[in-house]
Amino acid sequence: AGFNIAGGALSPAVAGNQAQLAAQSNAAFQAGFANGGTLASIQNSVPGFTPPTINTVANRIQNPRYQEWNLELQQALGQKMSLSLNYVGNHGVHEVVQNPGLNAFCDSNCQGQLGTTTGHFGDLPTTATDPRFSTVTEISSVGVSNYNGLTASFTGRTRSLTVQANYTWSHALDEISNGGILQFGQNTNFSPINAFDPFSLRSNYGNSDYDTRQYFSLNYVYNVPHKFGPSALLGGWIVSGTAFARTGLPFTVVDSNAFSILQGFNYGFTNITSVSVPANFSGTGGQTCTASAANPATPCLLSSNFSPAVNGFGQQRRNQFTGPSYFNTDLAVTKNFKVPHWEGALFGVGAQFFNILNHPHFDQPDADIASPTFGSVINPVSSPTSIFGSFLGADASPRLIQLHASITF
Repeated sequence: AGFNIAGGALSPAVAGNQAQLAAQSNAAFQAGFANGGTLASIQNSVPGFTPPTINTVANRIQNPRYQEWNLELQQALGQKMSLSLNYVGNHGVHEVVQNPGLNAFCDSNCQGQLGTTTGHFGDLPTTATDPRFSTVTEISSVGVSNYNGLTASFTGRTRSLTVQANYTWSHALDEISNGGILQFGQNTNFSPINAFDPFSLRSNYGNSDYDTRQYFSLNYVYNVPHKFGPSALLGGWIVSGTAFARTGLPFTVVDSNAFSILQGFNYGFTNITSVSVPANFSGTGGQTCTASAANPATPCLLSSNFSPAVNGFGQQRRNQFTGPSYFNTDLAVTKNFKVPHWEGALFGVGAQFFNILNHPHFDQPDADIASPTFGSVINPVSSPTSIFGSFLGADASPRLIQLHASITF
């Protein structure tokens, strides 16, 4: 004798079937909405009905447009060196914006949880614009951006040395960074891809999430001269490397408690990892955090300068604080040997040193005033150049050494 257990979906005709309930709710909502029904009338038709979320697109969507301009000057410095100055400007319009807060509201219950004292939270209404829906997300093409940058470049060559150095000063501003779809972030803070205030996109205009104000890079190749001694030992050495440094990336101080409360009142957000309610700020703007903030005893942001967002979307401009700067240098040393009986062929062995100084790189500090680690640096960042690449998840923060061999012919 034997038995088996068979499973399957309930027939749509069976009472309580989820597919049947979903279909009934959908039909009742569509009929009620088309006939101008209220939330109460729709709920009477389908007990247990809850307002659905909705995603929509603006009536008119335009492709992003960009105006770009530049002016470059070049000057030769003898036969083997040159200097150039290059100014680049960029203005973008009709950029993508996702707004998941069009149906957000903050009634007396919401205000009580937030501690609001002004009778309203910012410009949010006290009732949902359309209570038949919960979160309403609209995609539109109303974003703008601006960029101005000046780059100075030097190139030089001698018999033994080739070197190139670049310095850039730039300023990038926008309302939503990275195309309004994908986040730009590191380990601690992720950039919001929605406006803080769903009814005031322009108040979100500020430094871009990737606004790197100053950047310096250097690369070189040095063929070590050999004049004396055994060539098999002292000849064929090549030293090459790169170095780069930049100022820190900007961030906004936020209040996750206020964000969590507003979520219960149709204040949506495209990615939950990004807290979208700025905290109130009473200090001096433009603060830059340094590596010393990695010590919990010396946070770079003081709690006394901030307070919860109780009456609106904070009193600070977007991205006015800056994280620690970044510096890294890599080095490669190679020894080439001539291959016997193979004209022009070289056999090379050597080593590559990534982050040769074993210098720690620090992420932005924790920017959430509701966090116990607020103001402190709690994460490192990996070098963009390493044995592991950029997306494998390995820790590339410390010094890494790679041995290599090659044949050139």
